Amino acid sequence: MAPLSEGERALVGRVREALPIAADISRSDVFLFQPGEEEFCVAIHARSHAMATLFPSRQAGRCLAAEDRPWIWQAIARGAYMHRIRDIPEAQGQVQQQIWPVLGEAGQVIAAVGVYTNAVELERHKRRSRSFQLALEHFFKALARGELTRCADLPPFTDRSGIVFIDGLGRYRYLSGIAANIYRRLGYLDDLRMRTLEEVASGDQELVHRAWETRCCLFEEALVRNRILQRSVIPLFGSPDQLSFWERRRWRGRVRDRYGALLLVNDVTEVRETEAEIKVKTAMIREVHHRLKNNLQLLISIIRMQRRRAQTEEARDLLGEVMNRLTSMAVIHDSLAQGEGEILNLSDVLTQIAAQTQMSIVAPHRHIRIRFLHIDDIQLPTNKVTACALVFNELLLNAVKHGFGEHASGEIRIQLYDRGEQIELIMEDTGRGLPEDFSPEKNASIGLDIIRTLVQDDLKGTIEFTSLPQGGVRARLLFPKQAPGGQLQ
Repeated sequence: MAPLSEGERALVGRVREALPIAADISRSDVFLFQPGEEEFCVAIHARSHAMATLFPSRQAGRCLAAEDRPWIWQAIARGAYMHRIRDIPEAQGQVQQQIWPVLGEAGQVIAAVGVYTNAVELERHKRRSRSFQLALEHFFKALARGELTRCADLPPFTDRSGIVFIDGLGRYRYLSGIAANIYRRLGYLDDLRMRTLEEVASGDQELVHRAWETRCCLFEEALVRNRILQRSVIPLFGSPDQLSFWERRRWRGRVRDRYGALLLVNDVTEVRETEAEIKVKTAMIREVHHRLKNNLQLLISIIRMQRRRAQTEEARDLLGEVMNRLTSMAVIHDSLAQGEGEILNLSDVLTQIAAQTQMSIVAPHRHIRIRFLHIDDIQLPTNKVTACALVFNELLLNAVKHGFGEHASGEIRIQLYDRGEQIELIMEDTGRGLPEDFSPEKNASIGLDIIRTLVQDDLKGTIEFTSLPQGGVRARLLFPKQAPGGQLQ
């Protein structure tokens, strides 16, 4: 096949851009075939947002020999529209196949659009008005000629969207059931068919006429009679094929090439109201977290003052540990106050806790360095991040307090990995290691009890402690991203 010219490449580009909305409107699987010397390839496979696909897997990228699909190859070779109904094995049922050729500058076939519609949608389409059937046919002719522009600006047409056909004289000729219900919510209780755009004060007239004038697809979201509507207009041009004798006479005084327009309408009032409610609730929740963080900071200040007045070293150590735990919780609430939703960045939280520990627990005369050897960027639900952060804090406290004792120097090395379905946290220190007969159950302390409870009950994971040959302790925490059953905790 000869290389495409610049104009032909632009034509194929416009066709490709229109395929997603074509799949939605026709409720079909739509393909772009590109022919070669002895085979054709599926360049694009557009699936409908309004119905289930006929094909379990994506077909884009498949190349088929002419003998494997002789009918499609024949349709492409002929360069003319063809259709048939038959069983297709990969589609698992009876399907209507339509082939619309895309012709180049010399009239040669440079591509083809394939429309595959299941039997249910085909029967439903047959029961629609003749005017809409002709309009859909005209739409695919315009698509194959590359006449549809700026289709990428249109949002998906879903099973909650309605479709309207307006003829070149500006009359409502067809409204789907969903579209009719949307206009009833606007107050139009009568049948709108054969009424003009001027008679319906919904803003359709201005939008449709702007699409005809610019010859481009248009999208608009606007407030109409206290309802929030999303409307997309696909202008269609060419001679009308559904006018009476008197209408043709009337047509002579109008613009001759206005075939009509497809108007896609969706009422998103409830969706926008829900989004607004969520924004208000999110703002309130962020304010609560902000106040909690401030209250914790105040409590930390009080404990810090009490710690200075403590008479014994043991009391000072206990108050320091409590203060550090509250600081970790304050970091989490600060992250929740600044973010949105129920997802937090675990990596950011752990680095903040490490920095807080370095400043508050490690005395200046003790050269203990806390550093990350590896840290993946990990997003997790809030409760997972909270539990992991508290475990991390306890591990740091144990390493500083028990790992080094009176030693003045050492290092704590941290690694955080995203293992796909699991998270792995490794902490190693260069301290004095574990006692020979150590076990988490036998050597229980408040810190180890907190760690064991959080790991088992909240994280649903495991943790193990081992002594390193060169001295020091290695703690390895492993927990799943999701709770059993596949639901996020």
